[in-house]
Amino acid sequence: MRRPDPPNPTDEASEFVEAVWRCRQNASFPRELAAVYAKLDAHLAELGPVCWAGGACCRFDIAGHRLYITTGELAYLLGDADPPRPVAPGRCPYQIGPRCTARGRRPLGCRVYFCDKSVKGYLEASYEDYHEQITSLHETAGIPYHYVELTAALAAAANRPATGKSAEQAQDPPDNNPNVI
Repeated sequence: MRRPDPPNPTDEASEFVEAVWRCRQNASFPRELAAVYAKLDAHLAELGPVCWAGGACCRFDIAGHRLYITTGELAYLLGDADPPRPVAPGRCPYQIGPRCTARGRRPLGCRVYFCDKSVKGYLEASYEDYHEQITSLHETAGIPYHYVELTAALAAAANRPATGKSAEQAQDPPDNNPNVI
């Protein structure tokens, strides 16, 4: 009996990128995801975690963590712009100095990560709850769900033909959390 061929990472990346681009064409998904993010931001404002705006969270290699993003979140993060160019391995390309240049479009993992350890348990529970809502959005919209590490997702998306619009030119939605810089 012949063994099945192992999965081809190139095929998986291609499927993911195509799903992201299809999601970018979906008019309702960004609005629905923005509504989920707005609820989360209001919830976080009630909890009151503090962002020290040092940008350590965006330096994944130093912070010792990885940021994962869903298909729809990457589509939302990109907006109508091309993926940013990588700046360094293990670093978020949206970070310039201590500031995030994609604050209004940032994914769930960024929204619930705070250096303020006094609310860590609440934030972990919030992540699970809101991630479930985002997963449901994918199902409702018929968008294939993928959960991919951010820098790998951006690298895969960068292999798609360019739109000609830089990440800095993308329209950034308003941010409703006054506790974060």
